[in-house]
Amino acid sequence: MVGIRDVARKANVSPATVSRVLNQDKTIHVALETKKRIFEVAEKLNYDINKRKYIKKRMPSIGVISTISKASEAQDVYYKELRMGLEEEANRLHIGMNRIYNLSDNPKEWKDLDQLGAIIVVGTVTKQSITDLLSQNQHLIVVDNPDIQQEVDMVYGDLERMTKAVLELFLENGHHRIAYIGGYQVDMDERGGKTINPDEKRVRAYLHFMSDHQLQDYSTHYLGNWTEEDGERLAEELIQSSDPLPTALLVGSDPMAIGVYHTMKKHHLAIGKDIMIASFDNIEAASRLTPGLTTVQINAKSIGKAAVRLAVERIDQIRDEPIILTYPTRLVVRESFVPKRL
Repeated sequence: MVGIRDVARKANVSPATVSRVLNQDKTIHVALETKKRIFEVAEKLNYDINKRKYIKKRMPSIGVISTISKASEAQDVYYKELRMGLEEEANRLHIGMNRIYNLSDNPKEWKDLDQLGAIIVVGTVTKQSITDLLSQNQHLIVVDNPDIQQEVDMVYGDLERMTKAVLELFLENGHHRIAYIGGYQVDMDERGGKTINPDEKRVRAYLHFMSDHQLQDYSTHYLGNWTEEDGERLAEELIQSSDPLPTALLVGSDPMAIGVYHTMKKHHLAIGKDIMIASFDNIEAASRLTPGLTTVQINAKSIGKAAVRLAVERIDQIRDEPIILTYPTRLVVRESFVPKRL
């Protein structure tokens, strides 16, 4: 049977565009030539428009539930870019996104979510919370929480793979005493309740790597909040408790790495010589540090846009099966760690 994807492929447009054009969706802005081509292709492929009963089923908007507070989002480049991606793609596809819950700021009972076309969850929420959401709305897209087991759409950056890749580069460059400083995973529920989880994906990848390479004797890690202040504090703990010091350090985020820099310089340790440092996020400040910070770049805006597209596919009933999208990351090399080869 000929389907929407067949028409979309032949007309060289997206399945969502085909669905909305054939639905006579007046909110979509598509060139007349494109609309004409879609109908011509549908006719040529014997796609029975009347039989499929194209009735506009789009609900008014996408809801967003975020575990990040508005204040934290404004200061965190990653989440600021992610939100920008969500909004830009929603505007491009002409779908509302006006119900936004920041659980850290204004926790409330989740209700009437079945009135939304789809729900995008940003951050880590509890397993029970995912179950509660699914009971109200099956069109659920989860961002940055690859550990959940329920069958929902997911999109996230491939942090575990890149964590192992950076650790492999440390090892190939002769470093065995490798330490990790990062943050806890914080799982939230609809009431704003927090569960501290030490099994965050980057530290998990670090521990597995050290074990897999028989480096358990050199394994040491410190966890706290994802802040510059905790980066500074945990680096102090690392220095005070390590003899000898690690020769390489992986940090879970650039803001934490800035705090690590302060501590290392206070102890007159030459970053890039006495100790190699790599981090995650590639915020603007990373390039201004001395020496420049080697860091993993994550395309947060693309992740946000992908989440909206997945939501629209669900709303337009293009597919029923859940999809998992893993976005690649890349290492931006600066003076804090320059591998011999990449």
